[in-house]
Amino acid sequence: MSLPPLPSTLTDLYKDRERPPDNPDRHQGRIRARAHVDGSWPVHVYLEIKLSHELFDIVSTLTKTARSIVPSTVSMLQSVESLKKKNNAPVEAESAEDATELHISLTRPIYLQELHLGHFASEVRDAFKSRKRFNIHFSGVQSFSNDDQTRSFLSLRVGAGHAQLESLVAEMDVIVQRYSQPKFYPDPQFHASFAWALGGGVLDSEVVKSMSELDSELGHDLRHSSIVVKKVSWKIGQKTGSVDLLVQ
Repeated sequence: MSLPPLPSTLTDLYKDRERPPDNPDRHQGRIRARAHVDGSWPVHVYLEIKLSHELFDIVSTLTKTARSIVPSTVSMLQSVESLKKKNNAPVEAESAEDATELHISLTRPIYLQELHLGHFASEVRDAFKSRKRFNIHFSGVQSFSNDDQTRSFLSLRVGAGHAQLESLVAEMDVIVQRYSQPKFYPDPQFHASFAWALGGGVLDSEVVKSMSELDSELGHDLRHSSIVVKKVSWKIGQKTGSVDLLVQ
């Protein structure tokens, strides 16, 4: 005799934790850097950087310049509206209001067991809930490649505010080591990536050099645009959280 089917209240219980298979067509050719392991979740702690109209225009110009050299360059400023349509590939943002945020990482890519996720988030929240907001400025453009050399990036390099970011990373290093995860990169070069291409070294120093012609036009505005860091955010799987920093 066959058993009766489980009720939907049980079969849907963990639906929000299901992970869809990789589909490079929906992610501009990207694939998962690490194979999925049951019970292990990717975790990232970072700062959200919402660009002003002025900075958005600067980044858009820099991206177009990079694309003229490397046509496969993809903007990381995606349309918020397009992301709401889950079955469609993301669309590049055309305005600051409709653009997603850029990120400044405070951890390497790390992986935690499910039983540790709640406690980890609580530790991050407790570590920064008494921290004050601060300002950062960008000092120029820099190129990076990810650890496994599958993608290269163009990024805005942080100038003023570097010391405050080092302090946040030092706090995060203590936390991640409790979970046997690697500390942040030595001699960190804090940055907010705004464009990427498949392949390590594709967006390289030569691409950055091509932007030097724009320095007199855009460099002053870039270096003098101030951004207030208002919160520390984290992403665990597909779920996000954050802790607000105190108003000075």
